[in-house]
Amino acid sequence: MKSYMQIFRPTAILISVCVVSLRAHPGPVCGKDLSVGAGVASSGLCLAAPDDLQGQARSSKLKIAVAQTVIENTLEKNLAKMVRMIDDAGARGCRLAIFPENALYWADVSTDGATKEDIDAAIDKIAERAGRADLCVVFGTSHKPSDGAKYRNRGYVFGSDGDMLVSCWKTKDVPNAFEACGVVCNLVICSDRTFLEYSDLPCLVQGSQIIIDISGGHGGDDGRPDMRWIRYRPWAVRTNAYVIVSNPVHDDTDFMGNSPWGGCSAIVRPDGSLQARLLHEKDVLIVQEIETDMATRVGANRRKNDPLFESFWEMGGRLLSGETVESAVSVKPLESAARGIKIAAAQMACSRDIIDNVGKIRRLVAQASREGADIVVFPELAVTGYRADDIVAAGASELEDAISQIRTEARVRGIYVIFGMPYEVSGARRNCAFVIDDKGDVATRYAQIVSSRSRLLAPGRSMGTMWFKVKGVHSIVTIGDDADWIEIADLAANRGMYLHFHISYESDASADDAIVRKQRNLLMLRYAKYGAAVNAADPGRLANPSSPAHGASMIVSREGGHEQSSPEGIEYYLPYQTSVVKSAGISETMIFATRKTARRNDLDLDWHFRNRNRKSRTQRGWLDWIAAGAALTRSPRPGKCAVLLATR
Repeated sequence: MKSYMQIFRPTAILISVCVVSLRAHPGPVCGKDLSVGAGVASSGLCLAAPDDLQGQARSSKLKIAVAQTVIENTLEKNLAKMVRMIDDAGARGCRLAIFPENALYWADVSTDGATKEDIDAAIDKIAERAGRADLCVVFGTSHKPSDGAKYRNRGYVFGSDGDMLVSCWKTKDVPNAFEACGVVCNLVICSDRTFLEYSDLPCLVQGSQIIIDISGGHGGDDGRPDMRWIRYRPWAVRTNAYVIVSNPVHDDTDFMGNSPWGGCSAIVRPDGSLQARLLHEKDVLIVQEIETDMATRVGANRRKNDPLFESFWEMGGRLLSGETVESAVSVKPLESAARGIKIAAAQMACSRDIIDNVGKIRRLVAQASREGADIVVFPELAVTGYRADDIVAAGASELEDAISQIRTEARVRGIYVIFGMPYEVSGARRNCAFVIDDKGDVATRYAQIVSSRSRLLAPGRSMGTMWFKVKGVHSIVTIGDDADWIEIADLAANRGMYLHFHISYESDASADDAIVRKQRNLLMLRYAKYGAAVNAADPGRLANPSSPAHGASMIVSREGGHEQSSPEGIEYYLPYQTSVVKSAGISETMIFATRKTARRNDLDLDWHFRNRNRKSRTQRGWLDWIAAGAALTRSPRPGKCAVLLATR
């Protein structure tokens, strides 16, 4: 279904994709505050529908407007623009209108010196307009907590009756969930998306079907030109909720030499596909009708209810409901050796024959050693291939012999080796990653936690087994769909993980699927300082090929950052994620990269700015929550977050 553009006002353009108008909402107000308790910037854990919505049929469709504006240099101009766009959205039957961070007022570019009183008056006008247009309005603005204070970023949500549903300071408050016509939504302000309590927790424990990110800078265009919406598409997939980004367009030149920049507002469906998106069009609205039944939250519920993480998410839910949570455990981030580490990513084409696969692994181990690599990484199920019948047919003696041969090769060559194969653990066949050290010993055997073929390969029940050290550098290994659970990598980084190796055996149905897979892997690996994602190569040229696979392995390194130009030796620079140092196509190959490690991961509990923000919040417990989760990652078996709870 193609979109078309229609100019309908001198200052605004509407983009619509054959939408069907909803009838005017006849009953309850479109917009409900779902918080529990007054005066707490958090949301209730129990989200039963408000009394006036109980028993009423709710439409599975919601018509929304997403604004992409150029932020003007005066409060008056921005207010006039927002009012016009709210009126337009209301006239077209929208029930929810979303504007960017600082859409009303951006102190950094303003020339009018608006006071707190001026901004408050403008906010009141937005509230009045929301009531007149009969829709919820979400937006951000620079504001002051008091007349003499500095400007800070604040987010607001007003219901269709003009009542305030959400008011939150960026990074300081974890905002209330709210309802738009019976659909639970949550608000994220720009970089707050890097905090689990903003990005994922409300969806998992409060039932959000729409996650709204009002961004102000590099939102949807982060990763341009090939990786646009890198933050948002995997986000939708891992929660099975809609993810909507509203981001302004900037006419100047950013630190990477792009002009214009920003923009790329979008509506992402729960399967990660783009329902509608913009590039750098100015002062436009996306108007779309979304099917809220698509937001099943299957992925969110699976994560919330998994025994390994259930207590962690429950603890976060208590915080959202207003309780104070204190951890009973003390977590000291791990320190690593500072040294050079050379990674070899062996993108191997797998056959259906174990003997052939093990022989190839041994040859590639020898080659990596000759090239001076410290560690060589092979794909998921490299020993057997991916086909279910071959996995079932693999006998215990064959698999033990494969391990023995690879251990011998690692010892002789003096190199660490990671490879995947099925293996029986605690009476069940599981999808395992073996790590062999440079002396030929098994450093760890990790069983994949997020199994997409659980009848064939039972999910693993230990996070502690993903940990090992490469020459004194703390590392983890993950497999396949583990990449959808970013809490694994996030909490491991807080614990002190430095290197992350992810192995997979994946194929892509389309070029777009390949992009989303790459985005997902990059988002997961961003928590490490250095690492690799190694996928199986296309086996089509083999005499006895296993299942199709499409490679695209990467060695990555988190370097540079905001306002920093691309470091040398980077193939694809992503300043807000992790950057690609070296990448492969779909054919069999081996790629190499070397980086110097430091003693600490700067995303650990002590160093990262997110944790300083958590510690400074009025509501105690957010840092304790992350610390308890970080402790869980080193546990050898499912456990409970050790906490002390004090009711608000």
